[in-house]
Order: sequence, then C-alpha cells, then structure tokens
Amino acid sequence: MDIYLQLFLRFKHFVFRFTSFLSRFTYLLSRSNIIFLMALFCGIVLPQATIIGTALILPAITIILTITPLKIPGGFFRRPGHLVPAAIRGIVMNYLFLGNLIIFIGIFFNLEVHLWIGMVLIAAAPPAIAMIPLSNLFKADATSSIAGLAGAYLGALLIAPLIVLGFVKDIPLNYVGIILLVFELIFLPLVISRIIVEKDWDKIVEPYEGIIIDICFFIVFYAITANNRDILVDWSSDLSSIAIIAFTIIFLAALIIVKVGGFFHTAENKITSLLLLGTMKNYALAGGIALIIFDRQAALPALIFAAVNFIYVNWLKYKNRNVIATSK
Repeated sequence: MDIYLQLFLRFKHFVFRFTSFLSRFTYLLSRSNIIFLMALFCGIVLPQATIIGTALILPAITIILTITPLKIPGGFFRRPGHLVPAAIRGIVMNYLFLGNLIIFIGIFFNLEVHLWIGMVLIAAAPPAIAMIPLSNLFKADATSSIAGLAGAYLGALLIAPLIVLGFVKDIPLNYVGIILLVFELIFLPLVISRIIVEKDWDKIVEPYEGIIIDICFFIVFYAITANNRDILVDWSSDLSSIAIIAFTIIFLAALIIVKVGGFFHTAENKITSLLLLGTMKNYALAGGIALIIFDRQAALPALIFAAVNFIYVNWLKYKNRNVIATSK
C-alpha cells in the first residue's frame, strides 16, 4: 500500500507542477493570438476572398484606429500643457529611435525595390494602437503611454509623408493620395474617437469593441496574406532577410531601451511605456497603405514584422506574467 500511496502522491505532484507550468502560457490562447494565426492560415489556404478583403482593408483600418483610442479617458487632453514632454518622447521613440533603426539596418540588405518601399512604410508608421491595452496590462505609466501615442500620431501627419518622399525615389508617387490617406487613417480616426468619448457614445460601442477590432484585424492580415500567397509559399531569401531584420530591430530596440532606462534609474512603469513606444509599429496601417497605394509585395514587410511582433508581444507577456497576474 505504501508503494501505491507514494506513486499516487508523485503523480499528484507531477500533475500539479504540469498544470502550473501550462498556466504560464494561457495567454498564448488569447483571442487576439488566435485571430492573427487564423488570418495567416486562411490567407494561405483559402485565398478566394482576396478581392473582398482588399476592398475592406481601408474601412477595417479606419475602424481599428477609431475604436481602440476610445479606451483613452474623456478629458485627458483638456490640459495639454503637461502632456507635451510625453508627446515629444513618443515622437522621439517612434521616429528618431525606432524609425531610424529600421532605415539604418534595412540599408545594409540589398532588398528588391518593392520590399524596400514596405520597409520605409513601416519606418513611417506611428506606434501600434495595441499599445494602449498592453500598457494597461503591463501597468505602464498611463500618461507617458497615451500622450506619447497621441504625440506620435500627430507627428505622423508631417513626419510619415516626409519619410516616404525622402526614401522612396525609384517609382512615381501619388503625393496628394499619400497625404490624404495619412490624414484619413491617422488624424480623422483620432478626432472621431475623441468626439465619441466626449459625447459618451463609447458606452454603446464598449460591449462589442473587442469582437469588432478582432474582425477588422483579421480582414487586414487576411487580405495581405491572401494577396501574397504565391510569394509566401515560394519563400525567398529576400523574405528571410526581412525576417532577420525584424527580429534584430524589435529585440535589439527592446534591449537598448531596457538597458538605457536602467542606467538612468528610470521608473519601471516609464520604461515599460517607452518600451512599447520604441518597439511596436502599426503594421496593419503600414501594410494597408502599401496594398492600397503601392502593390501587394510592398505589404509583405509589414506582414513579416507583424509575425515577429506576435512573438515579441507574447514574450513580453511571459516576461511580465507576474505583473499580469496581480492585475487580474
């Protein structure tokens, strides 16, 4: 009986340790992860709806950029004076730091012209709008995150077109179209979201915002994947180069921000805010603009960067699992 009891206790201990181990990775089954993987899978296996997805990509991005900022509390921007330093930090982290890093490292790879255009569009993109919920999840400094995001988006109205015009010189550009698209996809959604919050209409959207955003993200990444199905299946050295660039830039940028923040004894929540601003671009926006203004190949870098960002965000969630556990 003692042997059976010992075996039972060992088995019970093993089950406890195994379930405890698995609980650390429950975030991998989050809805956003599943939606992103489904978009990639459906784009490769079921590309028949490519035309529909492409037609819906612009309204889908507009909806994402309108609904996600509804999480920013009303009245946040009524006293903009004290938000200016954080807004400037957002521009510095997203453009002077991360944008330049993308351009600088990308130059050393002899990429095909359309893929280089895609890289430039990523450098020109503002931060990922997903940093708002991630900032709350990781308990980052709210003022730094929100003001930094807003500053980078307002700065994008001028900086994004300049980056594109400065580094894309090999093909004729529709300058008016680029400027209007940047205005429509960056400035307009922010203004509309603020009106919705101030009018308290966000309460109507709130119960459905998660599923709406998930559907829109699915449309964007499905459309990009389906349009490039043949290129992705016949994986090339250029795509491998972009994947290497993405891994290098995202994780190198994270390492630099953490080390520099620690050197200057910056508060942990502020480092987290700067980390999100300085490592995450709006790949859905960059890929959508590439597909609409340029061509399907120009959207590939955004898709590959988004896949690497998928790994990076889940790594951040694992790294901050204790913080996430205490916030639940």
